[in-house]
Amino acid sequence: MRNSLHPTILFHFTKRKKALFGILKETFKLSYARERIYGLDDHRDLGVPMVSFCDLKLHDIKDHISNYGSYGIGLTKEWANSQGLNPVLYTNRHCPLIADLMRAFTNVHNHIQEIPDPLEYAAMADNVLNIQNIYRYLKNYEGPLTRRGKIVDHHYRFADEREWRYVPPLNTEGVMPFLPISYIDTATKKTNWNRRINHALSFQPDDIRYLIVKNDNDIDQLLGYLQKVKSRFPEETIRRLSSRILTADQINKDV
Repeated sequence: MRNSLHPTILFHFTKRKKALFGILKETFKLSYARERIYGLDDHRDLGVPMVSFCDLKLHDIKDHISNYGSYGIGLTKEWANSQGLNPVLYTNRHCPLIADLMRAFTNVHNHIQEIPDPLEYAAMADNVLNIQNIYRYLKNYEGPLTRRGKIVDHHYRFADEREWRYVPPLNTEGVMPFLPISYIDTATKKTNWNRRINHALSFQPDDIRYLIVKNDNDIDQLLGYLQKVKSRFPEETIRRLSSRILTADQINKDV
C-alpha cells in the first residue's frame, strides 16, 4: 500500500488536563464554534455545533499543540468513519464559488418566504436547510486567527490544520443546527448554549491509539485516572494505552 501523506488516526487537542480526563470518562461534548466564512465581498457568521480534529502525523503536530493545547487523544479513522466525521471544505475567499453560494442561499431563502401554501413552504424550507448544511463544513483556507476576541494572525493558514469535523445531523434532538453569532458572541452566552446540548460523540477505549499529555509528571496522573474509571477502561486496555502515552515535551524535542 502506498505511503499516504495522511495518518490513520485523527487527533483532538485541548489546553486543560481536566478536559482530557473528562473526554476519557464521558466522551466528547459538543460545543458551538464561532465561524466566519469569507467570500469575495461578503462574509457569513454563524455558530456551528461540532467537535474538531486534525488529520496530522505526529511529526506535523508541533504547531497544532502550540495553538490548541498540550493534551490530546488520537482515535482511529475507522471510528471517525463510523461516526460520520468529514474533512472540512477549505474555501479561498478570492474564488467566486463561495460568493455565488452565498448569493444563491440568500435568493432561495427570500424566495420561499413568498410561498403561500404551508405544506409547500415546509417542504422547501427543509430542502433549503439541507443545502445550507454545507455551511457547517466550510472553513477559510486562510484568514484572521482570533484568540479571546483579538486577532493574533491576520493571515493564518487554517488549511495547515487539515481539520476533520463532527457535526450532528440536522434533526438531532437537543441541538440547534445553526445559531446566530450574536447568541454566542461572549463566553457566558456560549457556555449557556453549550449546556443545552443533549448529545455526545462517543468512542470506545479500543478506538484510542494515542494519548498525549504535557510532560512526564502528567503520565502517572493519567494512568491513575484511568484506574479510577475502570468501568470504562479494563485493565488490559490500560496496559495497552500505557505504552501509547506521549508527552508534548517529547514531541517538541524528538519528533
